[in-house]
Amino acid sequence: YYITNNLRKDHKMTVKKQVELNDYGCPASIPLTDTLNKESRDQSGAWAPCQGSKMLTSGKGPLSEEEAIIQMKKFFDTYYADVENSKPTLAKDERVAESLSTMEATGDYEHTFDELSWAAKTAWRNAPRCVGRNIWKTLTVVDERNALSCPDIFDAICKNLRVAFNGGQINPSAIVFRQRYMKDKDTPGIRVWNGVLLAFAGFVKENGDIIGDPKNVYLANFAKSLGWKPKRGPFELLPIMISDANQNTEVFELPNDIKGYMVDITHPKEPEITKLGLRWYAIPSVSSMMLEAGGIQYTCSQIAGFFQDTEISVMNLLAESRYHLMEPIGRALKLDVSMNSTYWKCTVATELTRAVYHSFKLARVSMIDHLTLADNFNSFMKEEVRTRGGCPTDWLWVVPPMSGGLVPTFHHEYLRYALSPSYEYQEGPEMFFRKRRNKFSFRAVVRTSMYFLEMMSKRLKERKRVAMVYATEGGTALTYARAAESLFVKAFNVSIVPVTAITNKEGLQKCIDCSDIVIIIASTFGAGGAPSIAEEFHRNLLNKVYRFDGIKYAVFGLGSSQYIETFANFGKLLDREIETEGGTRITDAGFGDDQANQKLAFDDWIKTLYVKCCNDYLPMGGKSQGTAVEGVTAKKVYRWRYSNKRSLNQCFQEMIDSHEKVFEFTLKEKINLSPEGAPEKYYLLVLSYEPESSDDKELFLPGQHIGIFPKNLSTEKERVARSLSDVPFGSIPLILEEKIAIHEPWRQWNPNYSGLTIDEFLGTVADLKRIPANLDAIFEKNMVNGENGNKNDIAEGENGNKTSKPTDNAAGEFDSAKFIGEMPTIKRRLFSIASCQNDGHTVNILIAMHEFMKDGKTVGGLTSNFVRSASLGEKIEGYFSKSDEQMRLPQDSSLPLLLVSAGSGWAPFQSFVNARERDARSGIKTGPIYIFHGCRYKEHDFLDSLLEDAATVLNIETFRAYSRSEPGQDRRTARKAGPKTLLEKKGYVQDLIAEQGEVVARVSRDGGHMYSCGGSGVVAGVRDQLETTLLEQECVSLQEMISSKRYQEEKFG
Repeated sequence: YYITNNLRKDHKMTVKKQVELNDYGCPASIPLTDTLNKESRDQSGAWAPCQGSKMLTSGKGPLSEEEAIIQMKKFFDTYYADVENSKPTLAKDERVAESLSTMEATGDYEHTFDELSWAAKTAWRNAPRCVGRNIWKTLTVVDERNALSCPDIFDAICKNLRVAFNGGQINPSAIVFRQRYMKDKDTPGIRVWNGVLLAFAGFVKENGDIIGDPKNVYLANFAKSLGWKPKRGPFELLPIMISDANQNTEVFELPNDIKGYMVDITHPKEPEITKLGLRWYAIPSVSSMMLEAGGIQYTCSQIAGFFQDTEISVMNLLAESRYHLMEPIGRALKLDVSMNSTYWKCTVATELTRAVYHSFKLARVSMIDHLTLADNFNSFMKEEVRTRGGCPTDWLWVVPPMSGGLVPTFHHEYLRYALSPSYEYQEGPEMFFRKRRNKFSFRAVVRTSMYFLEMMSKRLKERKRVAMVYATEGGTALTYARAAESLFVKAFNVSIVPVTAITNKEGLQKCIDCSDIVIIIASTFGAGGAPSIAEEFHRNLLNKVYRFDGIKYAVFGLGSSQYIETFANFGKLLDREIETEGGTRITDAGFGDDQANQKLAFDDWIKTLYVKCCNDYLPMGGKSQGTAVEGVTAKKVYRWRYSNKRSLNQCFQEMIDSHEKVFEFTLKEKINLSPEGAPEKYYLLVLSYEPESSDDKELFLPGQHIGIFPKNLSTEKERVARSLSDVPFGSIPLILEEKIAIHEPWRQWNPNYSGLTIDEFLGTVADLKRIPANLDAIFEKNMVNGENGNKNDIAEGENGNKTSKPTDNAAGEFDSAKFIGEMPTIKRRLFSIASCQNDGHTVNILIAMHEFMKDGKTVGGLTSNFVRSASLGEKIEGYFSKSDEQMRLPQDSSLPLLLVSAGSGWAPFQSFVNARERDARSGIKTGPIYIFHGCRYKEHDFLDSLLEDAATVLNIETFRAYSRSEPGQDRRTARKAGPKTLLEKKGYVQDLIAEQGEVVARVSRDGGHMYSCGGSGVVAGVRDQLETTLLEQECVSLQEMISSKRYQEEKFG
């Protein structure tokens, strides 16, 4: 710079007005000389502190009469000097005298239309922060100074937006409303309070997260205070908020055609960006700035142009203070976001900018790339210096937010100074409408905090210790343990302990020693067994490995009344055994049924327990905990947090035993075993899998189970998504966090589920078959509304999966985080394997379509419906269960078998028959098989089709009972080839056992094995009848057969 700074005694500066600006990007270039800066009304000039990094500078207030006169005279000097662009109607002296006369009489004067048009264009030309002003001469100026009421102003705004949009071929335009007169100088004047006319609202959720644009949270709240009813979508356009000159403020919803000025962001090569469902408005129209010209302040004026690509991508979608999508997009693109040196941020910025530009061009909406725009500005500046001696420029604003070093503006020096006419910042609505708040001195806050810290320290030393032990299968027990912790932490020191931490004797003793109270919340899984994480603890408990001397405990058991005989069996066992082995029960065990209101049962039980513990173990008793018991029912808040992507298989693997492995099964074949029109449906499914290794001989044995991780149907996901207010971007991996009290830290909702997308949370985590009735009604309503477009679309992904796509009209009662957090989770389902291991790496399962009534409607079971609805070739996650509680064949294949089954209870016995068939075909001697099978109707009897091949090499005799039809009521023309059928009758399998006592006796005396499988009621009846029959036939007792594992049973539902 050629600037001479000489300090006078009064410390003021004298400045050499000629300033040379060097272009470091081109060292050989001739420096540009700026002399226009001497016209600046801000004489601090280039040596003043840089203001470029400030997004908003202080608003400009009203001018005094003296200042207005000075500015008026300067305005006309400049206006009349610009002979190329102005068209005055009077001579300069005459026009100035006329204006002075008017100002002396009224305090104000008014511009002609040409003066106003020139002022608006020149103000754009003078804007130091605008990089696109090279087309300032093409600006269309609309004079709306006669629009005085809020509705008239709004109509003019909409009219101008349509002109500016011009079908996508943006026409730069400005609209100017009535000036602020001197008599109104203490008011904000006519104002549009929106920063830009088209902008997205921002909404703060209960958990502090923001839906939409954080920049516009205040404006959204302001609009709501004026009566706006938002739908709280991430891309929901703000209404227009207008105040007229009389300070009447109204809010206006934009017309549907203007709401349609949107561009959906898609990427030509990266589908993951397209799946995010991003969008942006097509036209930027700044509406909060004041046009200042010749001492007149037009407080309501708007100027519309077209976007530069990085304005949307980097400054709006990626900026941390705005949509903050840098990390989510990085994860969606599967980039390494662990460190900056992987340059993942550069990749995200580049790809999103490419997507924005591509999308605008695809939508035929005007846009310019940042590289071309910088070149254009460089040419514009040179022309400005040539024609009028300079160009006020703010370096920070004309250098794009990415690729800075690649554009000429980066390497150039500029001077930032203010010229008139100009567009000036103004104070926002918060300065005129904000409310006064109570203030406290810092000293008072500190003294109060110290007092409470001292009191809390004393109370903490007196607290008893509580251990919350949980044994969970799908996460429900952990959820309840956390709810109990939130209550007990008000008066006790609480720790949450997984049952795996107390499996060995040392861990259990440590828990007892470190706890005054132990609360156990345990699920029951399978046929009354323990959850998989508690199987070892269960075995040790049955084997009397543990002692519980001195422990004070309480148990809450979770179960399902579908398994009535084994309901909450593990919880009952814990309650009984702990007391037997020396523990002291604090209160009666509680039980929750997942078919009824399980949460209500838990809430009542834990509150009772809490009050009792306070009364028994606290110095002041339960009286000091007056309202604390309400904590367990306090409203939780939830939030999403971004995470590293994990596959569903990784999540599922953590939910099962370490010695089990999750497989990705493929549905190879689906065979309908039921006749057309039958009320009950049975299907045989053939699943293929890739073995762990080529020499893996025994992945599963006959009688073993396969665990299936079911999924919700796509129709269910769509129905729910329509009713959620803020479906997160579809392909971004998420963690769900929760907390109750504001002072509590956020914690992960369910450790089993992290790194999943919202589509996976809706598809595989939330059990949409068990939506509470009040929510279900809302979803049904929204599904109907969805036919009119009022919904969150579910976009089809590249691989056929459904992904959630947020829209600006998402109408719903719940945000997605709260919905997932409060829904019951999907539980994996065990199916008996209906085949033996073969070289084809396939496994068969037999399912019955289970239907039940819910709120007057017939609905199907989640897992059965999922498996039945799966298409051939579809992937199904599952595993081979290694549980000890499974039926096993005797090693000696020559021993006879008695198989008693009902309906789909035949499944494990099909694997027994297949195993015996394999032995027979290998030349191994096999014993006879006696089958007692029952079903409702004879036409539902599928045994012949399943046993046809085996009957050719095995001695199979069947006895069949039909509970709802006579054997002669068979609509089939002829029985298929199959095993010998010695008896068919109307009745139950228990009746067959009673009539065929000699068959039962024969199996018993020949050392054979007996098995029973079916519903819990059927199995109980079979056991009773076998016990009676064995006694009548003078055989060994059933109890002896059970002890020697010659009688085994499996029951369900």
